[in-house]
Amino acid sequence: MQRSLWFALALLVALPLSSAHAQSRSSRDQGWEFGFELIYQLSSDLDFDGGSSVSTDDDLGFSVNFGYRFNARLAAEFGFDWMSTDYDASLVSTIAPSQRLNVRGEYEMFAPRASLTFNLLEGDITPYVSGGIGWAFIDTNIPDGQVVIGCWWDPWWGQICAPYQSTRTVDEFTYHVGAGLRWDLPRGYALRLGYEREWVDFGNASGAEAWDQIRLNVLFRY
Repeated sequence: MQRSLWFALALLVALPLSSAHAQSRSSRDQGWEFGFELIYQLSSDLDFDGGSSVSTDDDLGFSVNFGYRFNARLAAEFGFDWMSTDYDASLVSTIAPSQRLNVRGEYEMFAPRASLTFNLLEGDITPYVSGGIGWAFIDTNIPDGQVVIGCWWDPWWGQICAPYQSTRTVDEFTYHVGAGLRWDLPRGYALRLGYEREWVDFGNASGAEAWDQIRLNVLFRY
């Protein structure tokens, strides 16, 4: 169901491009742009303190971004990434390190970020490089408290009570670099396909852990 939803979103974003044809020359003069981005994140193995580890699956994510073009080559961009990813974790006993417990779960990540992008050429089709920083807010969906019952008054159903359990959340600094190809189309559209590596600086990891991503971005120029 989730993958079907992502496919539908990508199709809706791509439909306007089918009506664009070469009637006039596109331009990246000074101005604003707004876009939607489909993210395909590759699997990764992450190592943490005590010998514990996490292996994340390949998965799809989504981003909304906007930016300002200073000229045809340089632009500042801001984005909001969202992703829900399955993972396998290996937990290590503090008493007997040879004993491990394998668990499977799903984490959700929301990450505001800022980037600088440099287009190598001034033409409508150009390679580009980019780099930037961000901050990741991650909900591991691992319970970290007791189950409590919360009750409230609903205007239609009257008093409603339901169980609630808090989960472990972390927030960490991120940074990223990328490269790809941009194609500016007529009527204010642009299409960008790139490869990006993103590092998350987990405090209890053996180092900054990285993910490889393929990003397809549809932009609207103003």
